[in-house]
Amino acid sequence: MSCRRRQFLPVLPALLTTTAAVEASPAAALVAPPLRVVYPRPVRDVDRSSLFPLQLLKLALDASGVRCELSASKDLMVQSRALKELEAPQDHLHIAWSMTSVQREQSLLPVRIPIFKGLYGWRVLLIKQGQQAAWSEVDGLDGLKRFTLVQGHDWPDTEILRANGLTVTTGSSFAALFKMLDMGRAQAFPRSVLEAGWEQEGQKQLFAVEPKLVLHYPTAVYFFVRPGDQRLAALVELGLNRLLANGGFDRLFDAHHAEPLRQAGLHKRRVIELHNPLLPEQTPLARKELWRLP
Repeated sequence: MSCRRRQFLPVLPALLTTTAAVEASPAAALVAPPLRVVYPRPVRDVDRSSLFPLQLLKLALDASGVRCELSASKDLMVQSRALKELEAPQDHLHIAWSMTSVQREQSLLPVRIPIFKGLYGWRVLLIKQGQQAAWSEVDGLDGLKRFTLVQGHDWPDTEILRANGLTVTTGSSFAALFKMLDMGRAQAFPRSVLEAGWEQEGQKQLFAVEPKLVLHYPTAVYFFVRPGDQRLAALVELGLNRLLANGGFDRLFDAHHAEPLRQAGLHKRRVIELHNPLLPEQTPLARKELWRLP
């Protein structure tokens, strides 16, 4: 195996022996049963074939050189349930994707390649229509502290925002968060620059994207696998690194996200920098090709 490949996978060297053996023997790979990989069936009504993480995962598994059978879980799963299922001894779920934190990396096995290139740490504000004027004089963190934000009760973002002195109220479901915003229990719903536009699209009569501000904190969304499933982690990591090397990662990323980034116009916004106390030390910030600046 080349030195370059060992550099790509520094934490999983022993597992690459298995991968290399499969690559060296294509006939063996053809007769071996495919590796079964179950991901969480999304709760929101979306076309799974259009979901970026699933497309990226499929490409990565294909690029790994090992035949895999990718399928959705039997039950619908919100993120919190999916992460608990990965920790459970039952073999019902094999992989999920989520924002990282120290606790999550202790409980599960992360593949430390940020699938959204760090852009989930760039947050614009969904607000109620007609309330844009209330935000016109906010130019920093102190001004933001006058408002109440809404987030999921178990999201890492909630703890990050609170650690920066911001007031956050929480809900237990995605629909509930928008209802809380509509009812005035919060004045803003921070959303990733990659999410806000399409989430607001069908609710333009109720909500607007605040036009002048963007919050930023360093974070990453990773694929997580079951504790001890080093084989699957190694295959996903190998495949993602191959996609990064051949340009396939960036082509898929841009096909999904170039337009939302353009529409957000982050270069015109005032950036409010926040610190992230949940960011693990192992986050690969030095690998510049893994991150995208807006």
